[in-house]
Amino acid sequence: MKRRTEISIETDRMVVVGRYQRSLHWCGNCRKSVEMITSDQAAIVARVNSRTIFQWADTGRLHSAETPEGLLLICPHSL
Repeated sequence: MKRRTEISIETDRMVVVGRYQRSLHWCGNCRKSVEMITSDQAAIVARVNSRTIFQWADTGRLHSAETPEGLLLICPHSL
């Protein structure tokens, strides 16, 4: 007699973006102050790499702002 074993694996993914890394900035597209996230955090949320986030920001697909230090921040409402 042959036996068949079937194994099922269920996974869930939760992404938590810590408040301590967020920054309140003006989003010109939303026309209000929003808690912006870094490009790395945006990449995690969108499930793409950071290069894609930079490309999307360059083409205007994402709302973005740049800090005086040169850090690219992304409006989470545009993801």
